[in-house]
Formats: sequence, structure tokens, C-alpha cells
Amino acid sequence: MTMVEVAWQLRDSVEILVGSEIEEPNDGWPYAEILTFLTAKPKSKTHIVAKEVVKKYIASYRDQGETVTQSAINTVATVEIIQALIPLAAELLSDLDKNRKLIQWAWDHAPKFYDDNYLDLYAFARKLRSKDRGQIRVKADALIAALKTGITKPIICQDKLGAEVAGTKGLSIYFPAEYINPAYRRLDFAIDAQWAIFLERYLG
Repeated sequence: MTMVEVAWQLRDSVEILVGSEIEEPNDGWPYAEILTFLTAKPKSKTHIVAKEVVKKYIASYRDQGETVTQSAINTVATVEIIQALIPLAAELLSDLDKNRKLIQWAWDHAPKFYDDNYLDLYAFARKLRSKDRGQIRVKADALIAALKTGITKPIICQDKLGAEVAGTKGLSIYFPAEYINPAYRRLDFAIDAQWAIFLERYLG
């Protein structure tokens, strides 16, 4: 699924990751439409195929009343998110007693997935910056800029349907409510982005 941890872990094996932040409905992907496109344009570049998958997936659920998300993630470019997240996390931890309420408020109001263990990273950053006028806003804005869509950006494209996922941007991050799964600390992203350190301090 489109978690920043998964994208970063796969960066040496996969160029583009396509998936959903939220659990997909039972119908899954519109394979017939996707294969029709691939058959008609077999030489399409990878990012073009990824964008078509996102477009056709969303179209297949339109007017069905389903809540769905789909995005294409450039795994190597995810480094831009790491570079923006480290300063933001450090700023939040620099005065944790003062910032704890803001972090909790942003967590409460950001869309969450998988038993509330993951939240939309873009929405979380937007919530943080909306209640601050200092360095947290500056650092959150840098992360938001890294989450803009584009061929060379971490998020190539994304789309969604449903009020539940309004304001999401196609990429989630691990942020449990109470405690960290011990296995999480071994993931590349948890180490490289120092996110495990942030979670340990905040949840500790």
C-alpha cells in the first residue's frame, strides 16, 4: 500500500509504487481496462502506465458510493520527504511539552487508516501549519512542498473519492496512537528519517 515506509524500503527494487492509502473494495483494480491500455500502448513509459492505473481505478468506482484512494509513488524521490520530515520532527521535539497539544490535535484531525496506525502525511502537515505561526509552520510548509505531485516528485499523481478521504494526498506514514510495533524500528525509513526517534519520544 502507499505508505512512505513501503516506498522507501522498495527504492532499490521498484521505480514506481501504485496503490491505495485506504483498504481497497472487493472489486479491486479494473484489470480489463488496464490491460487494454497496455495492449494498445505497450511501449508507454512507466510513469504514464502508473498514471493510467490511477485514473482508471478511480473512474471504475465513480458514482458507486465507495470511498477510494489511489496514487503513484516515485520510490527514489521519497528521499525529498525524508529531507523535509527530519527538520519538522526535530522542531516538534525541540519543545515537546509545548508542542504536544498541537501534535495531538493534528493527529486527531488528519485522516487515518489501518486501525488508526497510519495517517495521511500531507493532511497531518497541513493541520500542524494551520495552528502555528513560527518554525513549525516553516518546516511543515517545506514538507507540503515535497508532497506536491509531479513526474519527478515523490507523488507522481493521486486521486480519491469520498468525504472520508477529502484532503488526503496519496501517501501515509506510521503514527500509532499508543505504542510502536517493535518491528517498525528496523525499517529503513524509521532509521533514515529518524521517525522512530520522534515516535518514541512523543509516545513515550
